[in-house]
Amino acid sequence: MRVVDLLRSLSEAQVRYVLVGGIAVQLHGYLRSTFDVDLVLAMDDDNLARFIGVAKSRGLVPSIPVPIDALRNAAQIEQWYQEKGMLAFALREPQVGGGVVDVLVRPIVPFEQLHRNAIAGELFSQKVQVASIDDLLAMKRHANRDKDKLDIAALEKIKRGEDPNA
Repeated sequence: MRVVDLLRSLSEAQVRYVLVGGIAVQLHGYLRSTFDVDLVLAMDDDNLARFIGVAKSRGLVPSIPVPIDALRNAAQIEQWYQEKGMLAFALREPQVGGGVVDVLVRPIVPFEQLHRNAIAGELFSQKVQVASIDDLLAMKRHANRDKDKLDIAALEKIKRGEDPNA
């Protein structure tokens, strides 16, 4: 999956989203590798329908054995969260080693705040909405994985005007 093609398709379909995760950290200036695209979507039905249309056109399928339209079922998402702790609805290309898109369904920072605080970024000449450093810090602190701790340190350097890659 070419990330640029996915982002272009999302833009053309007028999907409301904010980039979070590793790509967002990169766009703020910290050079690090990432293997997936992390998104927070406006979870209204019209936006989800547009997103699902893009996902289907890009050949993305859920990582779990459910139809992709299950993403539109708020009660089902809530049940998965309550019973299994699901935080993201993962989509992937069906071939081995294919790309992954994680749709965060229970972000610690709600979409409305992420969208309001987002910065306009550019990735492969494609305009994107990128989570602010403060919102990324909140999300990374909440997740608190080892890779998040590295991102936190880098984002804090960026906030102070320091080079995160030094």
